[in-house]
Amino acid sequence: MSDRHESPNLEELTPEEANRIIHSHRKVRYGTACWPCRQRKVKCDNRSPCENCVKREHPQLCSYKPNRSAAKGGSAAPSEASHHRKRPHSPDEQEGRSQSNEASEVILRAYEPEAADTTRYVGQNSIPALLREQTSSEPQDANVIRQDMRSLLGLDNSAPFPLMSSRHLDRLTSDISSELPSDREVMKLFRTYKEIPQPFWGFVMDLDNLESRLMIYLEDRAKNARAPTKTPKPVSASWLAILFAVLAVGSQYHDSPYHVRTRDSQKYIQISFHFLRLGNFLLRPNFDSVQALLMTSFVLLNDMKAEASWALLGLTCRLAQSLGLHRSPTLDGRESAEVKKKEMIRRRLWWTCLWHDTLTSLSFDRSPMTNIPCCPIPLSPTADTEGWAYLEAMYHLCQIISERLNPDAVANATYAQILDNCQAVEGIRDKLLVQLRNKEDCKSALDRLQYFAVRLHTSFIVSVCCRPALKRSDSRLESSQKQFLAAKCKENLTETVRMFLAMHQLSVIPTRSWAFTYHGLSSAVLLGIMTETKADPEVRQLQGDLIAALSATAAKEQTSPQPHIRKSDLDIELSGPLSRALTALKNIYDHGSVIGPAIKREGASLPGSGTRTPLQISHLAGLSNGVIPGQDPLFRPMQGGLDAHQNAALAMAEMQQQNGAAMQEFPGGIPYVGPMQQQQGAAIPDLTNFDPATYMSPMDLYDSIFWESPDPFNTGVDHMNFDFLAQPPPGQGQQQFYYH
Repeated sequence: MSDRHESPNLEELTPEEANRIIHSHRKVRYGTACWPCRQRKVKCDNRSPCENCVKREHPQLCSYKPNRSAAKGGSAAPSEASHHRKRPHSPDEQEGRSQSNEASEVILRAYEPEAADTTRYVGQNSIPALLREQTSSEPQDANVIRQDMRSLLGLDNSAPFPLMSSRHLDRLTSDISSELPSDREVMKLFRTYKEIPQPFWGFVMDLDNLESRLMIYLEDRAKNARAPTKTPKPVSASWLAILFAVLAVGSQYHDSPYHVRTRDSQKYIQISFHFLRLGNFLLRPNFDSVQALLMTSFVLLNDMKAEASWALLGLTCRLAQSLGLHRSPTLDGRESAEVKKKEMIRRRLWWTCLWHDTLTSLSFDRSPMTNIPCCPIPLSPTADTEGWAYLEAMYHLCQIISERLNPDAVANATYAQILDNCQAVEGIRDKLLVQLRNKEDCKSALDRLQYFAVRLHTSFIVSVCCRPALKRSDSRLESSQKQFLAAKCKENLTETVRMFLAMHQLSVIPTRSWAFTYHGLSSAVLLGIMTETKADPEVRQLQGDLIAALSATAAKEQTSPQPHIRKSDLDIELSGPLSRALTALKNIYDHGSVIGPAIKREGASLPGSGTRTPLQISHLAGLSNGVIPGQDPLFRPMQGGLDAHQNAALAMAEMQQQNGAAMQEFPGGIPYVGPMQQQQGAAIPDLTNFDPATYMSPMDLYDSIFWESPDPFNTGVDHMNFDFLAQPPPGQGQQQFYYH
């Protein structure tokens, strides 16, 4: 003992000997706190559950079993040492614990999220990346410091879901358990998803694996339903989120009435999102949760909630970035087949995120958030020799959209760049598989549908490339260049509508998918704005067929979501922009103008569209002798000669010139008549039914139909009475009030 405490000779002491002495005198601490308190580094009262876990509303997490090795991704079972260090419980405590958490443990046993920690992506110059470079051969203290730094840097994912308490999650799970679909219902909707949406969008990265696990899950569920003692196998919450998202998408494309499909898809997507919350997708995202989120945004999009879908896609892409899906690791070619398969899944998942973010942003003319340097496009081994499959072609098309057709690139595109963009899009058709290049080479109904879909998407994107020629303000293009691009735009718009109708003859895909419906309907409307419909028999025939197809499928006057979906013999419900576009297309087809003579007055509601957007009437103040100053020949009136609307506008201009009244012009271009003129009884012509197509450029009129929302920001719908009854302070009665 004396030798042990003998003072060392400082002159002969080496650094290694000093470290040995320091470590030999270090006090060994044995943790007695529960696992959540150890993670937060707070004092624990050693109860079961402890006071901290009760206050934070997660008593079911209060456990003294998890140790450091299990928390770091080791074996889920406690080690021999941790079993001996386990704090003993009295019989009373054990009975109270079982009574308080028995229900939640039974409910959550099959829905516990994954215990493995998914590696999160951070940049190479970030502090977490520098800490991660420390090797595992360092002392144990360095690993503990590195683990503790996660909380300081905001990377600690051990916290529960931050936007809902565990008590509410348990209640929702209990309600969901009583409403799960039957095995036959699950298989019916899964088969619909597998046959229709999956070949066209590919949301599930490994559908065979999902189907195999689904069979095991259904068999296990049926076995436990009959057994007196239930022993369910654990299934991750993220996997269940994928399953119910698949059921929701399958419901939208199943051959059922509209109200049944809408009711089921909304129910299943809500269940899917609940399991996403149960799996804590915000703090612990993984491949399954990203796939489920993609399908959630897809269901919202097809339910005509494009804004909500676009917003959720942004969150999905952020979570995909946090997993590093947009970056490809350096491979030397010596990796195993399993590693290569996993890397291909990562790339396909990222490019699926990019696909839907790009196409939805293009519809709104917004910049996609996935327009960043990323991993290469995932291609099959035979893609370079045999050609691209449908999904691979869509990846390349969205790459062109992201790089060349984002708002910043389009604003500065020259005539040569526009032609180059068109050639790049059209070149995709020549690189497809043989059975997708020509209609005559298609071997199956799926081949033919995918051939039509590729032609539809590429034709629509070429028309988007040519849109600068349809804008009055674009001065970079000469008159001859505008005419050439306008003719090319018309040709591709016609092809888009033709391919939409060809798909509609074989499948419900185009009318139940928001993207296909938007492409087909918007192309038909822009065709009607650009040209005289009656002068082109083919265009008129296509417009009439499209109106018949969409009118037969558009649901009656109702706005979802509703607590009870009304029964309808029709097929879909059109959103406000698409409903206004369909009304404008009907007026163009019937009357040759965007606003027909029998249209309702301001404030009336159109079928299925809510409040109508008033179309802007512009360029009226500059009228003189029936000539519009600086009018481009491309933007000629749709009807020859002066109609009644033009005569009214001319009369108004002449009257104000004679009276010498000063005119002020609002941003919309509507002439302002002062109070003195109203008092003098000046006759103001009725411009309610004035056709703005006469004087607006095609793209200005197109945007006014689709994207100018008439709804105010605060409609009062969300203003509800939330008079919560406050709890009185300790020792006071509820009837006492001291606020005056």
